[in-house]
Amino acid sequence: MLKYNLNNLPLAEFRVDYIGNILNILITLLIVIACIILSTGKKNIDSRKANLIFAFHIVSLLSLVFVFFVQKLNLINNSNYLFSFPAKKVYIGFLFVFSDLLQIFSMIYLWGIIIGSENYLALRALVRTIVSVVIFLVFSLLFVWNVKVYDESKLAKTKYDYGFIPGAAVYSRGQPSPIFEARIRKALELYREGIIKNFLLTGGNAPGEISESESAFNYLTNLGVPKKDIVIENRSSTTSEQIKYLRNEILSLKNNNTVLIISDGFHLSRIIQIAKFFKIKTIGVSSDYSMSFSKTIFYRARESVALLLFWFFAI
Repeated sequence: MLKYNLNNLPLAEFRVDYIGNILNILITLLIVIACIILSTGKKNIDSRKANLIFAFHIVSLLSLVFVFFVQKLNLINNSNYLFSFPAKKVYIGFLFVFSDLLQIFSMIYLWGIIIGSENYLALRALVRTIVSVVIFLVFSLLFVWNVKVYDESKLAKTKYDYGFIPGAAVYSRGQPSPIFEARIRKALELYREGIIKNFLLTGGNAPGEISESESAFNYLTNLGVPKKDIVIENRSSTTSEQIKYLRNEILSLKNNNTVLIISDGFHLSRIIQIAKFFKIKTIGVSSDYSMSFSKTIFYRARESVALLLFWFFAI
């Protein structure tokens, strides 16, 4: 429930059918069932093993408590960057992952006792924890790889109030990167066809650069798009922050209409999952940007990790 609290969402918006919630519930349920089985005395657990599991759960809980205070009290400056990512997101992500790994290890350790895998129990649990993480990553990668549904031909004959272009890298002199430019050009094409009425540009800036949204704004106005048809947000540093802006600032002014998202095929799977978490109705259209096979592997692998982090922790 912490991920809802940190995103200022009421628990009433909790969705049992959301993939990330299903995974979290499954892990918690398996731990609870294992503890019930062991507490009945049908399977014995010695005090050393019980203390180990108890210590893991305490450390896991303390990690989540620290996440709560870091977020709520702004203990880490969000303008600082670490490995080209906002430092706050990196630290919170590490604590969340650390906490969940302890939970998964505990779950596997407890069930190892129940099924009788006593030899090298801790080592077996560690190996199985690693295998579980790999399975999660493969599942996420397969999910991200499905991009055919984001073809323009799938659009209904509908006009959309907003064409949402999430920010991407900006080069020197404020020039959009090729990936970002492809998103902008696809949105411009839809605008000229009358499919979208307004542009919604989001994305802040790394130190020494203009913001991603300002770069897109300059690009569009230079091609003749009226300023009145463009809305910009220039403070967000992550995709989830951009979606939260869309929910809180834009859709609050409208009747919760469906928003058309224009991005890359490898990015749309994740951003639409984020929008689903925030209960925003969206439809995606992929840009025409093409990349080499090696870049395809890199970007989709990165998106699969980011999607998995959002499923579990909404970051």
